[in-house]
Amino acid sequence: MTDKFDEFRARLLSTDYPQCRNLLSCVLLVVLSTGAVLSWWYAYFTLPETECHKGFLYFSVLWLAAQWVVIGYLYWYRDIPAFARDAIKLLILMANVWFGLFLFALKPCGL
Repeated sequence: MTDKFDEFRARLLSTDYPQCRNLLSCVLLVVLSTGAVLSWWYAYFTLPETECHKGFLYFSVLWLAAQWVVIGYLYWYRDIPAFARDAIKLLILMANVWFGLFLFALKPCGL
């Protein structure tokens, strides 16, 4: 039983992460997070009913910059344990889902 626990703990604390997998996961996270923000920008600039939500447009720029910094940290540094790396990726993905749900749940201007 303790051998399995030690193996599980070693796997969670492992910092061995292949470079190609690191690059691929970071590129995928950048594309997904940028796509979420770009969808809001597209809606903002093409729909006249969103003109009163300019503050959220500025917020989305800060949101995207913060995500790029965290993803860059994930790419650049190798000493992040596997459990933390996976948790950060999951948080980025879930945060983008909530960000999209929030933005597209806003009421159109003038209603």
